[in-house]
Amino acid sequence: MGPGDTTSFTGENVRGLNFINESLSHHFRRHFRQGLRSHIFEILDGKDILNETQGEIRGGVRWFPRAVPRQMLRILRTRFDSLDKVLDEVNRYRMILKFLGPELMAVSQEFIVEYQGSDGSEILLCGLQEYIKGEVLDPWNLQGDRPLDNFFQMHFPGEICAKEWVSKAVESISAFVGQIKSMIVDAGYIPDLAGNGNLLITAQGDLKLVDINNIIEARCNDTIFLDDKNYPSCDKSVEVIAILEQKILKNNKFMDDCLYRHFFTLERRERVKQLEETFYQNLASVSVT
Repeated sequence: MGPGDTTSFTGENVRGLNFINESLSHHFRRHFRQGLRSHIFEILDGKDILNETQGEIRGGVRWFPRAVPRQMLRILRTRFDSLDKVLDEVNRYRMILKFLGPELMAVSQEFIVEYQGSDGSEILLCGLQEYIKGEVLDPWNLQGDRPLDNFFQMHFPGEICAKEWVSKAVESISAFVGQIKSMIVDAGYIPDLAGNGNLLITAQGDLKLVDINNIIEARCNDTIFLDDKNYPSCDKSVEVIAILEQKILKNNKFMDDCLYRHFFTLERRERVKQLEETFYQNLASVSVT
């Protein structure tokens, strides 16, 4: 069983990979949010796992604290047939880092390995990614006139500096939206912002992009750019930044922006809706089979 397996690749399988040092005292635990493009594993310290399973005594009471990841390991499912294609993927990551910086994304150390499997050698792209402790920001589920107030009350109740963190989150989202729009204009690409769990907000009010493996072409022409799974990620990601501008940044004139005027015509949105429906129908049929 290798990284190309789509369902059953486990932490124990990771330890058996030829490029993983067996002497490491770390444990690999499959993360609950697996991507369509990557296997994602928490990298846990052995001592933390011991405390999680056997407990530790605090004030005469035995606690079982859940082990917190030191880092995240991503293994792309893609089987690259040339080194140039892998390097192209790495360059896209560097492009995101250039525009967003470590303030607005989970930083990753990308590395290329040769995996020796039953079918011979394969080129794999992996990443040791920063672990971000935060809560998912769902752009399509922003409630009320002050959605971030509701978000922090729900996910971070009792925080002493809640109002300060909400203000910080507004600043972070404003910077994020601005840099994403610059990326579209200057580089012609946009990261996938529409996927479930791709955006997190920390208790301190930092917005972080954590899915860095789906970067789609974004240009103001008639083409609806699809990702490698045939999802209209470009248009849906533009929709995300529009929602953030309207509902959080309170930019009531956001449609004056030529970017949105191009992507939000009735004809184009209808085409995107049809492509999105087809994507989910195909995804459901694959899951059934």
